[in-house]
Parts: sequence; C-alpha cells; structure tokens
Amino acid sequence: MALNALFTGSSALTSFSEALNVVGNNLANTNTSGFKAQRMNFKDLVYQTLSSGSGPFGFQGGTNPAQMGFGVGVGSIDTSFTQGNITATGRPTDVALQGPGFFVLSNGSRTAFTRAGTFEVDGGGFLVDPGTGFRVQRFGNVGETGVPSFQTVGDLNIRVPFGIGVPGIATTTVQLQGNLSATTPIGDPFSTAIQIFDTQSTPRALSVTFTKTATNTFTVSGTVAGGTVTLSSTTVTFDNNGLLLSPATITATLTPSGPNPLPSVQNVTLNLGNIGQPNGLTQFGSASAAAAVTQDGRGAGVLTSVTVDAGGIIQGTFSNGRVLPIAQLAVAVFNNSGGLLRQGENYYGVSPSSGEPLIGPAGVGGRGTIQGSALESSNVDISIEFSRLILAQRGFQVVARSVTASSEVLQELANIIR
Repeated sequence: MALNALFTGSSALTSFSEALNVVGNNLANTNTSGFKAQRMNFKDLVYQTLSSGSGPFGFQGGTNPAQMGFGVGVGSIDTSFTQGNITATGRPTDVALQGPGFFVLSNGSRTAFTRAGTFEVDGGGFLVDPGTGFRVQRFGNVGETGVPSFQTVGDLNIRVPFGIGVPGIATTTVQLQGNLSATTPIGDPFSTAIQIFDTQSTPRALSVTFTKTATNTFTVSGTVAGGTVTLSSTTVTFDNNGLLLSPATITATLTPSGPNPLPSVQNVTLNLGNIGQPNGLTQFGSASAAAAVTQDGRGAGVLTSVTVDAGGIIQGTFSNGRVLPIAQLAVAVFNNSGGLLRQGENYYGVSPSSGEPLIGPAGVGGRGTIQGSALESSNVDISIEFSRLILAQRGFQVVARSVTASSEVLQELANIIR
C-alpha cells in the first residue's frame, strides 16, 4: 500500500535530483569554451500487472490491462552539439570550429577530442593545450617538405618553431619606372640603383645606367657588386610621343667576379614596362627621374608569427615577408557524436557507441571550417536551463509531498495497531 508509494516517490526524488545536477553543471559551464550542454530524459520503471486484460467474447466486451507503476528513473543524458557563438580573441593560436568536428590531441598514450581551441606554443615549440600539456595533432604532409621542413615525417605533433631561419629568394625581376628626359644632351648618362639578392640571400647593389646616343635612343649598361653584367639588349628606344618602343624587357646575366663574388651565375629580368604605355619608362620633356622601383628577391628571415586559415593550415609569417605553410590541423568527426564519453578538461573520448574517429582536414567530408584567432563559446542557453531548473524543482516538491502523504498514511496504520 503506502509502502510502495514511498519507494516510488524515492525513485522520483533521486531522478529529479539528477536532473538538478545536470542543469547545475550546464549553468556552471556557461563560460567554458567549447562546452556542450546536456539534458536529462526520464523513463518510467517496472510495472506490476494486476490484470492482463481480455478480448471480446460473445456478447461481452474486452477489458483493458491493469498495471501499477513503481517509479521513474534516468532514461538518458544527451549532449547537444549545436554551434556555440564564435568570439574573436586576437590570439593567433586560438582556433574555433564552425560546424561539426573536434580537434585531435594526444599525450603519446591517450588520444582526446575537444571543441575548445585554446592552444599555445610550449617551450619545446609544440602546439599544446596549456591546461593539460596534450599536443595538438596534424593531418597530411603540410610542412614536411621544403627548406626548412617544419614537421617530422611520421610525427603527428605540430611544431611551431618560432625563430627558425628560412632562406631568402634570389632576385629574378627588377621593375623600372619613371622618366628619361627628352632634353637630355647626347652622351649624358643617368643611373639608378637597387638592392637585389643573390642565390645565397646576400644583398647586392645593381646599378643600371642609361646614356642618350641619339634622338629617342638610349644605350643601357649595368654593374653589380661581386660580378659583371651582360645585357641581352643594350639599346632602348622611344617613339615620338615619348612612349616605350623597344624592348619591354632586358635580361641581365650576372657573372661572379672580383672580391666577394656572386655565389653563381644569376639571370635578372629588367622590366621596362609595356610597349606604347606610360606604365614603365617614358621619355617626356620633364627631368629625368627613372628608377628601379621594385625587385622580387628577399633576404633570409625567421619565423615571427602565425595565422590559421579556414582549412586549418597554420601559415607562418617570416621577418623577410615570406609566408609558408607550417602544418594543417587534424579534425575528427564521428558517426554518432552523442556517443562520445566526456572525460573532463573539455575532452571527449571514443566509445563503442560513437564509432571510430574519421580524421581529415577542415572543410572536407562533413567537417566544419576553422576560424583563427577566435574561440567557440559554450552553447548553454541560460533561459532554457532556468526553465528546466524550475521544472525539476517543482517536480521534486510535488514528489516530496507524495512521500510525506505516504508517511502519514503509514503513521495512521501504526496508530490503528495501538
């Protein structure tokens, strides 16, 4: 009798307490990066069948089963993997996932998965979760080839070696621009110089000299520190409108010679502009102001900063202006993300229900894209959690009254015996 009601009420009190625990945990993690809210689902428990019912027979109708329930329990605790808001942080090693997927981390013996991209570079030059020391994992062979190579083949830990040197780029093209005065006397030279880089990234001074030899005609010659210059064409001509007539480009072959010679023969294209267009060298009546304005070589540099693109590729920016790919973040998806085991530290682990991780690059195979210098916020909706809190609290109160009533009935029964 009332004894059953006590046990039924007790199961309900336990279940509502669990529901309050789930809501409390969600609210406690409102500001936890990448946190995913949970919800508890109830289920009814066993039933005592007082009558199994019967079917119709003759002129008599059927009867329904009569069953008495014995309480409520925790059916499931689900995780909502809806997208959290993405907030810019300005920290280059912070990353956020927009869409499905998890970052992959490892401590060498255990692999974990997380939505919280609060990563930093440790003293060993590895990209890690600073709270646990787990190293962020990469995918593919980005950063394994080239000079220098940033990643070790077969090692999925990501190295971000700030300060590592990278070779420069030998100059292949020099852009000339400006005016050679039409009033220049025949025989008068005009020179311009620019710093270029040889094949060992050493800066060298390249000088180009124009000497007027006839109307609309100039000869061109060059000198370079540590070598001699041979030009494919030594004459530059203009039309009567002062626009370039020929040639559009001149190949300068730099040959090592003298003290501190060039390391090797080097070809540099002198770009004089488009024929018939005033976008390079011109010959107008104004003063001579021709100059070598740009060159495409670079000196040696060191890694100074990184960014992360939508595909998860970590791009390294070097002091010489070069931008090179360092590594690519690995992103894992699961057939059943709801089956993952929560492990604390913002980590999830594989379970038989989740299936094995499908690891690949961001933006491919159903994986979300990555936003650098940003973090995903918790997806806890405070208004929903307060609603669940009120429902669980009211449910607890109502069941507590039923337990009290059952206790009073038992007390009355005890009084009868006296």
